[in-house]
Amino acid sequence: MAPDQRSLEIANAFLGFIATGEKSLIENFTREEIESALSELHGDKAQQLPYYDAMKKRAAELRDLERHEREAEEKWRNRIIGFISGLIVALIIILLRRYILSS
Repeated sequence: MAPDQRSLEIANAFLGFIATGEKSLIENFTREEIESALSELHGDKAQQLPYYDAMKKRAAELRDLERHEREAEEKWRNRIIGFISGLIVALIIILLRRYILSS
């Protein structure tokens, strides 16, 4: 099956990136688009072409960026949950002291 037009556009953009070093040519492609193009362009001959390796590297770079963003978001979520949990525990302790000491 022949690659679709979008996959060919992505491959051509990566060829331009290799020739010029202009990263703006490839910055707008999502990881999913690049991986889809890689799967469509997959073949022994395609894997030997320079754009194939550049596309694999960019997909890996985007995957790492996504992972880093997820980890940062998870860290903040855990901090917020910890802070709220601490407030709840402190409130419970205050209420228990008030009722135990007033008895």
